[in-house]
Amino acid sequence: MKRREVFSNLGLGALGVIALPAWANGWSGANIKKDNLGLSLDQNSLLEDLAETIIPETNTPGAKTLEIAKFIKTMVADIYSPEDKERFKVAVSKVEDISKLLYGKTYNECSKPQKIHLLQGLDMSSDKDQKWFFNTTKRLSVQAYTSSEYFLTNIAKFEFAPGRYLGCVPVTQ
Repeated sequence: MKRREVFSNLGLGALGVIALPAWANGWSGANIKKDNLGLSLDQNSLLEDLAETIIPETNTPGAKTLEIAKFIKTMVADIYSPEDKERFKVAVSKVEDISKLLYGKTYNECSKPQKIHLLQGLDMSSDKDQKWFFNTTKRLSVQAYTSSEYFLTNIAKFEFAPGRYLGCVPVTQ
């Protein structure tokens, strides 16, 4: 009886070893969709600039260096409801429209004070969709920054696996 179980388990193990490479090939980076949100190149650039305005590069890396816009897009695409995804995409386009209305140029072409003024306007807006978009973008930008490797290792001094044990009694043999 035991011999049959051993042969059965060996057969199942051999099948698993044969099937594993075919299964693992399906996990290549080329098969993973990069932008699930479906933003255009201009909208991607706008989102990067929005995040950079919220977290600018100073003596520490900014949003563009830390690729915070990727985090924002991933979070919105993977976690938010379809209605909120559409709301987010529409709001990105509206930011561009507001910029053209106020300054006669795209958000990316605006000066830093103009960008800040526009974001303050979104924050103070009576339109709840604009306010929601700004608060969501700001919250996700801060979340991405505070969970980035740079922040955790250089500012928060986080240790992924602190393995030291410092006992208070010396060990004698």
